[in-house]
Amino acid sequence: MQTSEQKPRSNQSEPGAGGPRVLLADDVAAVRYTILLEMRDLGWSVDEATTGEETLAKLNAGQYDVLVTDIWMPQGDGISVIKAIRRKQPNLRIFAISGGGPGMSLASAAALAEAWGAEKLLVKPFDVADLIEAIRA
Repeated sequence: MQTSEQKPRSNQSEPGAGGPRVLLADDVAAVRYTILLEMRDLGWSVDEATTGEETLAKLNAGQYDVLVTDIWMPQGDGISVIKAIRRKQPNLRIFAISGGGPGMSLASAAALAEAWGAEKLLVKPFDVADLIEAIRA
């Protein structure tokens, strides 16, 4: 995990100030919608992805300050996404979210996500304010 001294921060101040450009990746529409509403209310630019493949395609095609990715998604899990994009975009801030899934405990998923460069793993259900606070930190 990298500290704030190691990473440049984008404009993440107050609502309407532009804020970071966020890619939000989760296969559950209700989760995306809840997070998206909070971030857009702050004036942040948010794009959505529903699979690992779509997430990587959008990251490769666009410029983002922050990636919020689910760990378990179809067509490429969040750990694979984090590993692939970390090599290409070392300064991208990454936050993982998960409610659990097959084949790996949440503790293992958190350890892997952080080992590959995620700043934090939030366990669903979580308070979106906690995610916003982590991104602003």
